[in-house]
Amino acid sequence: MKYRPRHVAEYVVLRVIGFLMARLPYRLALLIGWLAGAFSFFIVRYRVTEACRRIKQVFPDRFTDREIRKVAWHSWRSFSFNVVDMFRLHLIDQKWIERHVVDFAPARDMIQAHCRTGQGAIIASGHMGAAEVSSVLMQQSEVPIFLITGKQKNPLVDKYLFVMRGRTGIPTVQRGSKLLKSVIRQLKEGGVLAFLADLRVSPNGTLVHFLGHTASVAPGMAKFAKQTGVPILPMVIRRIGWTHHQAFFTEPVLPDPKVAKIEDCARMTQEVFDVIDRTVQETPEQWFWFNKRWILDPPTDETPTR
Repeated sequence: MKYRPRHVAEYVVLRVIGFLMARLPYRLALLIGWLAGAFSFFIVRYRVTEACRRIKQVFPDRFTDREIRKVAWHSWRSFSFNVVDMFRLHLIDQKWIERHVVDFAPARDMIQAHCRTGQGAIIASGHMGAAEVSSVLMQQSEVPIFLITGKQKNPLVDKYLFVMRGRTGIPTVQRGSKLLKSVIRQLKEGGVLAFLADLRVSPNGTLVHFLGHTASVAPGMAKFAKQTGVPILPMVIRRIGWTHHQAFFTEPVLPDPKVAKIEDCARMTQEVFDVIDRTVQETPEQWFWFNKRWILDPPTDETPTR
């Protein structure tokens, strides 16, 4: 199979960066991530104007323009650090967790107690802190975690990311025609799905109240829970400084067998987004404001799932 020159170039750059990030001391790797982030934010100004507009949209009276730029920079810096962490996921072990994760015992004990029941679960989080790290924390806690992944446009990069995730030992399910059956089967067998909830889906999304607006979001999380009867466990993960993390669960969101599917899925989705909303309100600099699909863009005219 022949690859486009652009795909080859992207792949080579990614491999070189991955090689360096995995072998440098953690703080030095983060410093390089900081420098790359600062260059793209302050010099290239990649999506900075759009991110500031979004922050102003959500917090019209809370921040000055200078404070908005500070929130945007810290959000982008956190993303840059997360890229570094992604290349180092296979290095996370119990010693790393003890050194870098603050007060993790309550979250670990809670999820382990749930897994001992033999029931599956869905861990729902937003684009906050180091989301990729949270999955490895679960895997290191002997939780049967699995992920849903998308296919990259660059086939070389897609293969590389697949291999890189595989080094952590976390199974993945790729989006496609067999996604639903595979996820349902694993949840019924006691698997735990890690799910990033705050993604815009329009049309055919579920409408929620979020950050003072109406958002159309992915319905899959609640549908999986309703069909299998497993709880949704909202998780909050935050970065503390450069090298430390905090992860904890909030109250579980349970499907109600007495309520019709559409209404119950809408309720569960809203409850999860209430958690994400509170977290963004508390630490807006930890949320990712730069994604191409803005979650608060108005839903399309087509009828969404309620």
